[in-house]
Amino acid sequence: MSESRPVPRRLSFEGFGLPNRRSLLAATLLLVFVLAAVASIETANAALVATKDWVIGRFDWLFVLVATFSVLAVAVLAIHPRTNLRLGPPDSRPEFGTLAWFAMLFSAGLASGLLYWAAAEPILHQQANPFLSEAGGPQQGTAVTTAMRLTVLHWGLHGWAFYVLAGLGIAVAAYRHDLPLTFRSALLPILGKRNLDRWPGHLVDLIALFGTVCGVATSIGLSAAALNATLGSLVQLDVNVQNQIVIVFGVCMLGILSALSGLARGIRRLSEVNLWVSLLLLLAFVALGPTGFLADLFVGTVVDYVSNVVPTGMWLAETEANQAWQADWTVFYWGWWLAWTPFVGVFIARISRGRTLREFAIAVMLVPTFVTLVWMTVFGGTALHQELVSPGAVSAAVDEDYSLGIVAVIENLARPGISTLLMATATFLLFTWLITSLDSATLVICHLLGAGESQPAKTFWGLALAAVTAVLLLVGGLQALQAASIVIGLPLAGIVLLLGCGLLWDLGRRPSGPQPARSSQRIGARFTPPTKLDR
Repeated sequence: MSESRPVPRRLSFEGFGLPNRRSLLAATLLLVFVLAAVASIETANAALVATKDWVIGRFDWLFVLVATFSVLAVAVLAIHPRTNLRLGPPDSRPEFGTLAWFAMLFSAGLASGLLYWAAAEPILHQQANPFLSEAGGPQQGTAVTTAMRLTVLHWGLHGWAFYVLAGLGIAVAAYRHDLPLTFRSALLPILGKRNLDRWPGHLVDLIALFGTVCGVATSIGLSAAALNATLGSLVQLDVNVQNQIVIVFGVCMLGILSALSGLARGIRRLSEVNLWVSLLLLLAFVALGPTGFLADLFVGTVVDYVSNVVPTGMWLAETEANQAWQADWTVFYWGWWLAWTPFVGVFIARISRGRTLREFAIAVMLVPTFVTLVWMTVFGGTALHQELVSPGAVSAAVDEDYSLGIVAVIENLARPGISTLLMATATFLLFTWLITSLDSATLVICHLLGAGESQPAKTFWGLALAAVTAVLLLVGGLQALQAASIVIGLPLAGIVLLLGCGLLWDLGRRPSGPQPARSSQRIGARFTPPTKLDR
């Protein structure tokens, strides 16, 4: 009798959150990047900046084209007669109420950048922008309006149009074509079902993963500086990279805990808290700030933005100085939005089942843009008013470090006791906004890699986000964070262009699509168990 030989066990990394080859490949590539950057920080910085310059020098037009195309495509979707279809069976209704829907939408889609850039960006644009000469100089009222127009341009319709196209593409594929809630599913009309589960589809999800990592790392890194500044005002903490790295890992640990707690207990409640606390801070600024000036500025900004959004969005720099400005601002922002697009698109699709395509397109595009207009007018307008009344009151802090802008505005706004309370509120929002974005990114990364809802996977990718952010801060701070978003934004720009074309083509050729899933569990099980409100 022959003895059977034992079959050797394959090495498994599932206990570490890496259950398949895609996870191992993604983790290996990130590990190589982190180790290479740490081994030679100067070389890594030089390589990253050189790659960014190459992308901008040859493809700045592509970023502008894709942003403009996305706005026009969403406009078509908003008025198309066939977009009254529901994302799901005809009798399906939204899973989440309107308030909870918008709360999660804002928390995942905007994060903490809206707080500190609202104070810093208008001041920086007032000081220098390509349209300053036609505005009459930095101290003129038209220059203030121009600064607000550029600020809202970078936070308004164009960025949200990326989210709408990705979210709708994913939602239509999932709820009307019975496909998984993954980024590659949005390319169904382009790739076809046959290629979605082959290397083209997996490559798209891998690019989406790196976009998510770079986009969220950029947000965490920029927000860490703002947190460092507001905490420094409260507890005398030095503003430096070392403290920011400590903050990064602290925030990431809280984000991991939130991700492990689930959507209903964690992110949903935290998002609603963010919404109400943000409203209170906004009202405090209105009450304590120059109310009449802000009201006039809001009307002027709305009119100016609507009148100029198309030509300003299509503007392409020609001189070297203007190209440098566009690279630092508009191209960076489009790359940053595009890097966020995969995971925000997946998440918005997840929470939008039961809504119509038209409702999705109009609400996700216009409501956040309107709120952004109000928010930027109140915070940015307060900063601009302080600067106009007392030159240097805000610009001196912003020129030293962009993250100090919100600190200067709050300190100038009210007496020490009240300003301390406002600073603590701003610090709380920086934490909670960032946590809600980080845990949603962690969960989406797990699903992009087929890791499901495993706790080891959530923990691993939460720590991976912290490590990449820390490395980018060490490599070059703000410059490295900007470079990473622009570089990863290039392939994502091409993908968004393709999925937008595919979405419009699919809508035109198949008004109702194939028979949608009759059971909500068929779709829900692809992403999360239908009884768990987890991302």
